Amino acid sequence: MSDENALKFVILGEGRVGKTSILSRYFNKKFDDSEQSTINPSFYKKKENFQGKNYDLNFWDTAGQEQFNAINTMYYTGAVGAILVYDVTIGETFEKVKNWVNTLKEAVGNDICFVIAGNKFDLTNKDMINKNNELVDAYCKQQNCKHFYTSAKSGYNVEEAFSDLIKTVLNKVCSSNSGSKNTRGRKLKINEDNKNKSKDKKGCC
Repeated sequence: MSDENALKFVILGEGRVGKTSILSRYFNKKFDDSEQSTINPSFYKKKENFQGKNYDLNFWDTAGQEQFNAINTMYYTGAVGAILVYDVTIGETFEKVKNWVNTLKEAVGNDICFVIAGNKFDLTNKDMINKNNELVDAYCKQQNCKHFYTSAKSGYNVEEAFSDLIKTVLNKVCSSNSGSKNTRGRKLKINEDNKNKSKDKKGCC
């Protein structure tokens, strides 16, 4: 499969918000209640057929590096989509999402596609969610992105969050391939980044 059809996604958020658990729920259909913080870089891969073309979708885990401010630009290079995760039971993790969004855009550009996932929904109550909604809705409207309450434990909305992001990215890629002037430059940049990535297999991304 050509580099053009290999698409990179990243998952971002503070430590212990459930990023690895969300990935495991989506790709492996399971949840480990004793999941430890990720210590090794890893990625999850799946194939997707969209409008007659096959794509390799690679989702990269931060490997807990966010705890040490050790995520470098190589992690973001070539990314076309992202899931920003926060813990709905810890309000400050949503505030940190805003910082991750800014960092992501600085690294790959403002046209990056992303969704925000409020994880651990199974641990919330109605009052907590109502308090959270206004703040989250306002920010997502400002960023023109979608928000999903998710639970890696129960699987609630995990499939929906991933599917929405993947569909948005693939629609954008196909629009770029059709020669849209608004997206052609971004497409060329993605392809160049992927080619550089393929030459350096030893990097984390």
